[in-house]
Amino acid sequence: MNVKKIKIPKLLGKEKETEIPPLWTGQTTIPDIISPSSADLTSRDYIVVDGIYHTYLYVAGYGYKTKNEAAWLSPLVEAGDNIGISFTFKRMQKDKILSRISQKTMINRSKMRDVGDTRQDFEELDDAISSGMYLKESMNRDNQDFYYMTTVIEITGEDLDELEERVYDVITLCTSMSMIVKRADYKHEQCFLSSLPTLSLDADIERKARRNILTDSLAASFPFSSFEIYDPNGIFIGLNKYNNSVAILDIFDSDKYPNANGCILGMSGAGKSFLMQCMALRMRMQGTQVFIIAPIKGHEFADACASVGGKYIRIAPSSKDCINIMEIRKTSLSTDYEFKKDTRDDSILAEKLQKLMIFFSLIKSDITQNELNLIDSAVIRTYASFGITFDNKSLYTEKGKFKKMPTLRDLHAELRSKEETRDLALMIEKFAVGSLSAFGGETNVDLSNKYIVLDISEMTDHLKPLGMFIALDFVWDKAKESRIQKKIIFLDELWTLIGASSSRLAADYVLEIFKVIRGYGGAAFAATQDIGDFFSLDDGKYGKGVINNSRIKFILQLEEDEAFAVQKYMSLSDEETMQIIRNQRGEALLCANRNRVCINIKASPILYDILTTKRSDLEKRKKYEKG
Repeated sequence: MNVKKIKIPKLLGKEKETEIPPLWTGQTTIPDIISPSSADLTSRDYIVVDGIYHTYLYVAGYGYKTKNEAAWLSPLVEAGDNIGISFTFKRMQKDKILSRISQKTMINRSKMRDVGDTRQDFEELDDAISSGMYLKESMNRDNQDFYYMTTVIEITGEDLDELEERVYDVITLCTSMSMIVKRADYKHEQCFLSSLPTLSLDADIERKARRNILTDSLAASFPFSSFEIYDPNGIFIGLNKYNNSVAILDIFDSDKYPNANGCILGMSGAGKSFLMQCMALRMRMQGTQVFIIAPIKGHEFADACASVGGKYIRIAPSSKDCINIMEIRKTSLSTDYEFKKDTRDDSILAEKLQKLMIFFSLIKSDITQNELNLIDSAVIRTYASFGITFDNKSLYTEKGKFKKMPTLRDLHAELRSKEETRDLALMIEKFAVGSLSAFGGETNVDLSNKYIVLDISEMTDHLKPLGMFIALDFVWDKAKESRIQKKIIFLDELWTLIGASSSRLAADYVLEIFKVIRGYGGAAFAATQDIGDFFSLDDGKYGKGVINNSRIKFILQLEEDEAFAVQKYMSLSDEETMQIIRNQRGEALLCANRNRVCINIKASPILYDILTTKRSDLEKRKKYEKG
């Protein structure tokens, strides 16, 4: 740096050349750049630098978890734009540290001989000895180095209220991570100076926040990593809540996910149906066959179905839509018929008979085996009257088309025709010619559509298993038609089908879908809100079965008791459980394989208007349409 010399006249004597500091020359120095123009250091709780409020927290030396997973500091790094983290790591000389650890461990062992095992400090000494042995073994055998770590958290705000709100959020986040943080009272100036790029940490802060770690813990604390889900051929789900990266999910990527099944858990109003329909519509755009079974509030799916030209089918006594339960739709029982010409010629009618026996068991829960045998014979005779036998060729006319299929009305007539089965005719009379005759006719809806919604919400509780069986029987037949065609079955409000008040036959049918559908190139997705009821039938057998057979899980906002129940069944960390409780409407914890990402579910304005069930949004839509 050049130093200028100027002549300064003296009042008495000669002129003198004097060196002047660089500051007088008008040059900008490094301290000028990094120094603030103003600072208010008078408060205990914060400092104000250039009009911005700053406060500092530090993680206490005893405030870390003993064991941490990889990237365990990422939640702090991704906490927000006005939150900064300063990490300091100092490597110590191994030989000196080993000597100190050995000496301290020896002293603790000596103290332990004089301490009874009922005293509180006995446990403390035992923990200290165990920690010392662990450090020695890791450094000697695993060749790890010893470090001291300090963590200081800087929080800024435009005003004091904003600052305190962010401080509360950070403390809550750290608590959910099982970390203890302290506010740096009267030390905010020192923390501010320590966070500057001068690599100078205040000694008092370093003493309070110092924690010893080894090399593997240091590597795991690397903060600049974030979990994200990006499958190139998937569908857009939303944005990562912390870093705004896109969440794109391809559930049919068998190289990445063992199965394509999934669950959506959340309280009422959390956005389950919204997420489900977003996924359904986007999958339909990719050519995936979509089925939605809605046991409750099926009308919420009607608008989206109509927007893509789908088929909306109401299964209810008052509906004109009918799916013939006795209709045979399958052309083969072989899952490989698309690849092999020499497929087995097993009887399709025999398989249909098994399903019909389940249907009749749902109609009459105390049906006997003798009654089932009589019905079985009557069903065979009914099919025979239409020219259909156990020979698969009998299913076709001479022109190669499927023959007309019998209905429950035809079976009812067959049961009435014989003395020994007339009592059984009464069992299905209301379905054939009575108040529920809508179930007894021929199929009158298009079942070849790529987007089908089956609404059984108007069925009463004792009839809902029947409606569910009719829907699942059709959907399951369609799912087994091809191993190449992608298909997905959405089951909304699953607690109504596998809960405490549900039929075990219907619950078994649902569980079978989740266990087997992967073999047919398909996926099953369930949504439920009543977590307690979800795990109540047969000591949670069906709820656990669905969870265990689902590789993808979306957990939206839950109440505390339900969140802790989910934590138990899904092995969530305390931090993840707290995140579920803090979730807002439309936010979810997405668990895909080992990745767990908190996302904001997003939809375009047009899609949002179609899917929203929010009362205020519907009111606005009505006013807009009138205008």
